[in-house]
Amino acid sequence: MKIKKSGEKLNKKFPRRLQLLAAALLAVIILPTCSAVAEEPDYIVKLKDGNSRFEVVSAAEMRWLYAAGELEWYEQDSVMTILDEDPPQYYASDKWDLALIGADIAFAKGYLGQGVRVAVIDSGVNAGTFLDHCLQAGHNYMEGADEDDTADKYGHGTLVAGLIAGSGDDGYVGAAPEAEIVPLKITDGKTVMTSTVCSAIYGAVDDYGCNVINLSVGINSDSTLLAEAIGYAEEKGVTVVAAAGNNGTAALYYPASYDTVIGVGSVDRNGDWYYRSNYNSSVFLTAPGVNVKTAGNLGGYVTSTGTSFSTPYAAAAAAVLLSIDDELTPADIREILAETAVDKGDAGRDDKYGYGLLDIAASVIRAEKPPYLLAPETGPAESIRNATEETLECIYYLARYDEDGRFLNVSAFTLTIDPGESAALQAPDEAAGWAQFFCGAAKYAPLTEARRP
Repeated sequence: MKIKKSGEKLNKKFPRRLQLLAAALLAVIILPTCSAVAEEPDYIVKLKDGNSRFEVVSAAEMRWLYAAGELEWYEQDSVMTILDEDPPQYYASDKWDLALIGADIAFAKGYLGQGVRVAVIDSGVNAGTFLDHCLQAGHNYMEGADEDDTADKYGHGTLVAGLIAGSGDDGYVGAAPEAEIVPLKITDGKTVMTSTVCSAIYGAVDDYGCNVINLSVGINSDSTLLAEAIGYAEEKGVTVVAAAGNNGTAALYYPASYDTVIGVGSVDRNGDWYYRSNYNSSVFLTAPGVNVKTAGNLGGYVTSTGTSFSTPYAAAAAAVLLSIDDELTPADIREILAETAVDKGDAGRDDKYGYGLLDIAASVIRAEKPPYLLAPETGPAESIRNATEETLECIYYLARYDEDGRFLNVSAFTLTIDPGESAALQAPDEAAGWAQFFCGAAKYAPLTEARRP
């Protein structure tokens, strides 16, 4: 008998009638009869003659070999799986923007902006597949308009809202998909009066209880009324996010230029500064803003470009942080976003990138707080001791920097420290430049820290 080579079907030298008879007999003895349309699996067999380790044969060939007494053993050839962890499919593969800003960790941890109301002060927001779940009652501030008409005829506000809280059949469209969108309509076109915008700001705070305000609008001159409205929002604990402008110049736009506003510039899918994004002191951070995919005004998806569409990522990030801790103040949120942004361009803050590229993953880690106080045993960079009588669950934060000192990422490791025991506080690799234990001291002040010189 000739044995087939690996990957070939077995050559059969026995009479066809005997093959068919043996196959029919074995179908009753060892295998259930297959339907006419079902495709039988291949089998792995080891032959008694010892000339090969194994062969792969068809089900019919395996039956013939079994009947002929040629098999030492046989088994079905089965599928094996590479045991890496499948990445969670929170969004469509072409939603590169959400990947770039590290939205996955917020999604995985369930921080989706739930319970947070975001005012979209814009051209209105249309209901549709991607926004039906989050759209709330709003208001039209245009003179002489129906106050309840918040439909988006211009086609801007819907796109902005989609990047904040959109969610569709393909997964999340926005970075805070369970935030509540409050449409506060101010225009049916490209321009709007400052007084109308300010009426909407006061309405967002006083009438609609919003926690975050998205303003993808701006003016290149300061305004006393606008400054007062923005100051009022800060005073009432409402975080304001605004676009930096699309001139590609150093021109300042307001309200992005006010100190209490998170001014947002644009980067492309590589995280590089977009040449039409304004660069000046108003840029607090940057976010995707070049051909980003969002909810279309008339349904379906569209792609859009500009700082108008970078701003909603920062608004969504604020909503995510508030879904972790609803007591965060606007100043807290600015501090977290600044400290966790991925430093780009010149080291430290610069006019093109601000504090860097928005990093929701790092900001989530920064905002989480374990519940206990841990007392230090010795100085920084050595160890820290559990001086309580309870077993403590702590988090060890590790920040990494490149050779130029620019922030790369931050990781968090959980560990348990028994009463009276100590844990080392040292950066475990050369790229690490900063490390902390957080075990519930002051809200965001580390109890002790280690820094590389």
